[in-house]
Amino acid sequence: MNISTSPQLNKKLFVLIIEDSQADAELNVMLLQTAGYDISYQRVATAQEMTEALELETWDLILSDYSMPRFSVQAALEIFRAHAADIPFIVISGAIGEKKAVQLIKAGVHDYLLKGNMARFIPIIERELQAAFNRRELVKVNTALTLSEEKNKIYMENAPDAVFVANRTGRYTQVNGAASRITGYTRDELLKMPVLDLITEESIEQGKERFYKLLKTGSLKADFEVRQKNGSKRWIAVNANRISETLFLGFSKDITDMKNAILKVMKAREEMQQLNQYLTDARENERATIAMEIHDELGQALTAIKIDLNWVLEHIADSAESFQKISGIIELTNDTIKIIQRISAELRPGLLDDLGLVAAIEWYCGEFEQRTGIKCELMLEDMPDEDKRINLALYRICQEALTNVIRHANAKTVRITLSYTPPGITMIIEDDGVGISQEKITCGKSQGLIGMRERARQINGSVEFAKNTVAGTKIVTFIPAPIHEPA
Repeated sequence: MNISTSPQLNKKLFVLIIEDSQADAELNVMLLQTAGYDISYQRVATAQEMTEALELETWDLILSDYSMPRFSVQAALEIFRAHAADIPFIVISGAIGEKKAVQLIKAGVHDYLLKGNMARFIPIIERELQAAFNRRELVKVNTALTLSEEKNKIYMENAPDAVFVANRTGRYTQVNGAASRITGYTRDELLKMPVLDLITEESIEQGKERFYKLLKTGSLKADFEVRQKNGSKRWIAVNANRISETLFLGFSKDITDMKNAILKVMKAREEMQQLNQYLTDARENERATIAMEIHDELGQALTAIKIDLNWVLEHIADSAESFQKISGIIELTNDTIKIIQRISAELRPGLLDDLGLVAAIEWYCGEFEQRTGIKCELMLEDMPDEDKRINLALYRICQEALTNVIRHANAKTVRITLSYTPPGITMIIEDDGVGISQEKITCGKSQGLIGMRERARQINGSVEFAKNTVAGTKIVTFIPAPIHEPA
């Protein structure tokens, strides 16, 4: 235990001097003043004077002559011991033998000096003043600790949650009544049990790992499944910290109801995510089927109609009106074919499956420019490993982002960057429009933003939305690189 250094130097000292010589007393006072002390002192030469001085005043230091005609140092020590004050008592003598010096120390004198060798006077004074200060502080600390321990015992026993003290070997040294109520074991039974004996088989490995962490770091915060004495299982939250080199104080709270509620929510969320994944896959499969049917069936039918109309045009009688009518039908058929090709491609672009993500984005952005007049600047890296699920998710996110640009951004330019590094794929889409508001990002009502986030989440990725500092909106999508299992 560390005791702070006493600020005795350059402070006022109250000194009781037992001395029959005023000159010798003043010499001692002068030496103390020279060392920087502000001295208030009283000289006494009889037992009665010393007794009255100790009863009436509080003293920091006692200096006593060894040999006085009317008052001996032994008598002074008896009065000093009877007063029971923790004050440095130092004897200053003209001549004293080693045997007498030992007797004085045993009798309660803190140190002694020879009047002919006062070089040690100030160091001894400072040492003994510091020692006395340390002793008083230690008494204060011990008193405070005793009071604190009593308060802690009262708090510990009346705490609603389990409170325990455990040692480095993993055994309880103290537990409160709540610990017995939570576990079903009596206090004596708990004090004989290792902490890990309460943890269920399902949580035991985690329990060992967390206990070693507690030993290493001095703190622990974790949830454990425990088995009560009657065999039923409960969840408890434990918060423990080191309070000494060998002991740890911990608090345990029964969180079974809360844990069960969380597990139900997590299960429901997992089921919802699985449903979302199923619906997304089903929607994509349906889109692919519809796109194929539109492209193959309607496209082929319209192409056949166009061929027949061209034949009719070549063989029709010379009639300007008929020629103009059929030419109009052929032009309409061409436009319809283009519309079908565009709808089919938007439903599921064949480029995405045939040529990959970069080609699909380039094609879509070209169509986007033609339809909207908004310029697209592309900086696209080819992906080293094409993954169809990742390609589809990024393509759909890009599609939705550009749709939002049309609806909300009022932008003139869109910049799309696609890059690959070992951690994963990053796609950044920026526009120079009005910019998205923070309320829009966080409100949770935008189906477009929700859809982009969900598509990224389904492949363990993330999408971040932000308003650019200058102008426009920035959408950053990150997809971790897929981990390939060894063959």
